[in-house]
Amino acid sequence: MESVSFDTLTFEHPAACRSARVLGSLHLPMQAPSPFPCMVILTSSAGVQRHREHYYAQALNDAGCAALIVDSFTGRGVRRTVADQSLVSAAQMEGDAFAALALLRADPRIDPDRIGVMGVSKGAGATLNAAIAVRQGWRKGFPHLFDLHVAICPGATAQHRDPTTHDRPIYFMLAGRDDYTPAPLAVGYAERMRAAGNRRIKVKVYGGAHHGWESIGPVFDIRDAENWSCCTNFIEDDGRHFVVAADRAMSEPDYQRWARQHCVTRGARAGGGTAELKARATADLIAFLCSHGFAVAKPPHGAAIREATTVSA
Repeated sequence: MESVSFDTLTFEHPAACRSARVLGSLHLPMQAPSPFPCMVILTSSAGVQRHREHYYAQALNDAGCAALIVDSFTGRGVRRTVADQSLVSAAQMEGDAFAALALLRADPRIDPDRIGVMGVSKGAGATLNAAIAVRQGWRKGFPHLFDLHVAICPGATAQHRDPTTHDRPIYFMLAGRDDYTPAPLAVGYAERMRAAGNRRIKVKVYGGAHHGWESIGPVFDIRDAENWSCCTNFIEDDGRHFVVAADRAMSEPDYQRWARQHCVTRGARAGGGTAELKARATADLIAFLCSHGFAVAKPPHGAAIREATTVSA
């Protein structure tokens, strides 16, 4: 593991226009030849966790893929954003991801044509935003794109009105019992992306899983969690949010104020994972990466999870 730091990429978005120094850790495979494929890992709102981000980095390394865990919080003086998602926005995390992409493309140990991005929950939302074509115009001419996207339990209450992507592979991994970032919203977003032209989208719903299935043990309550699952809206090409319930478009700051008054609730459930679920979901992830040349290891025998359903989206 190597510690890294870099300046975020700022772009034309009210929540992504402030500069910051971002920390991270680069994890390289020990038994694979370079240059390596690499996945940028964006965190959930709980920040970098051993059982989640470091777990995925190790799984990727075991499959011959490098991993760069991006810590979007520490450099900004934040520990977690669970209770207040405005402390670090998904747009800021998106800027961090593209800055990490630039860093990796300059590293001779990394294959510049095989760099993807993945994240859980808040990080998964930023992962999806990185795939949306209209946002490329917001990045002040930054020319590079990710080659693959994996979104694990992404929030999909805010969806781009124009869901056209850059036609890169996208894998949605969803929890059927998620009351924090509900799976049906993400399934609908995936269907809209596919209808807009991207035929390389895969969706898998783990029917018995809860949000944050990487946490093995009983389901627990996150009592202070800001829950945005009822705040559905469309993001216009100029960045405004069209809120159907209010029948009008709002700027980012106005939308944040309106949502906290009218649709944001408190509390969510998470965890409830089992070793079997975690292992099989990880095998599904590695199998997806293998199918696109991002990993060399094959998933273990019996990787298909019994309580999961695959959705063609």
